[in-house]
Amino acid sequence: MTMSQFIKDNRQEIDGTINQELYRHDGRGGRGTIPNPPPKRNDSERRDWIANNEWLYNWARSSGVRV
Repeated sequence: MTMSQFIKDNRQEIDGTINQELYRHDGRGGRGTIPNPPPKRNDSERRDWIANNEWLYNWARSSGVRV
């Protein structure tokens, strides 16, 4: 599977994982909240996250993507 196909097939789940990472804390020691509507992302940003986030990287690799 190509990286582009992986992103296309899993865009919503990838964005959910990114949001969980970005908004885990509110900066004051509390639980963060994801803005509504969530920020828009492009595939280039998703590729960067897949390459640099261990969970996304391992998921892509286990799906047959050459990262």
